[in-house]
Parts: sequence; C-alpha cells; structure tokens
Amino acid sequence: MISNNRKLVDALIKKGVNIPNPSTVEIGEETDLDLISSQGVIIHAGCKIFGEKTLIMSGVELGARSPVTINNCQLGRNVDLKGGYFEESTFLD
Repeated sequence: MISNNRKLVDALIKKGVNIPNPSTVEIGEETDLDLISSQGVIIHAGCKIFGEKTLIMSGVELGARSPVTINNCQLGRNVDLKGGYFEESTFLD
C-alpha cells in the first residue's frame, strides 16, 4: 500500500515539480498542491513542506545545500532557500 505522503509527492512530480530524491521528501496532508507551481520548482532531498497557507511560485529551489522545512510560507518567484526552517514567513521575488 502506498502511503499518503508518497501519493502527494507523486502528484507533485506528475505536475512537473523536479524532486530528485522523492522518497526523502515529506508533504503535509493539509498542503494545497494547487498552490505549488510546477514551472522550474526543485525540491531537494530531505525537504518538508507543511501548511494550508503554503504557496510556492515558479522557479523556487528548496534545499540545495541542506534540507529545508517550510510551514505556512509564501515563496515568490525564483526564491532559493538553501537550508533551514521557516514558519509563517513570506519571501518576495
């Protein structure tokens, strides 16, 4: 049986999000996948995405150097979070 997390990650991959190591990525069930762009988005190994208010625009790259965890964050176009924990934060283009 495939876990719900795996279904969410697979849905993002089908949408066009680049997830090089999908088995290490965690997506919260409350996260609205329609608020995650597919254009140029890269989610690296170990990243975690939570929050019903999370928004990820095109060109965002998460976790290029170390895992990133975001919770209810809004990420504008081409934001690059290389590592860390972010909650209730907004990063503009």
